[in-house]
Amino acid sequence: LAKKECEALGLKYKEGTVSSSNEIQQVAQSLVSGVQAVYVPTDNMLAAGMQTVTMVTNAAKVPVIVGESGIVKNGGLATYGINYYKLGKQTSEMAVKILTGESKPADMPIEYQKDMDVAVNEKSAAAVGITLPQSLLDKAAKSSNS
Repeated sequence: LAKKECEALGLKYKEGTVSSSNEIQQVAQSLVSGVQAVYVPTDNMLAAGMQTVTMVTNAAKVPVIVGESGIVKNGGLATYGINYYKLGKQTSEMAVKILTGESKPADMPIEYQKDMDVAVNEKSAAAVGITLPQSLLDKAAKSSNS
């Protein structure tokens, strides 16, 4: 989806993949030359390795846009996406309906997260020399990585 959207916007797209956490630094280093931003999708290995990713990207002054708000807390600059806490709450509401006999799973529609989050990390923005506009800060949940 990210590649398709980049193409639709006329942006160049450079892809890197990692199959183990040992490859994160090498792949991040290969991506930062010649790019204006890096996108990290929702991925447990990359989320756990964000300190390594941001060590490389911050040194190159390249912002990291991420796939979900939890990764913003680990050093990603920003996201507009899923908040797993809210998704879990929504799922628990569905479970309560099942457990109380209000609904049967087969009769319930598939649900998606109702509200997406804008999340920003001001410390990450400063590390790559970006000043976030006040209009974005007003909408966003703010995180600060240490």
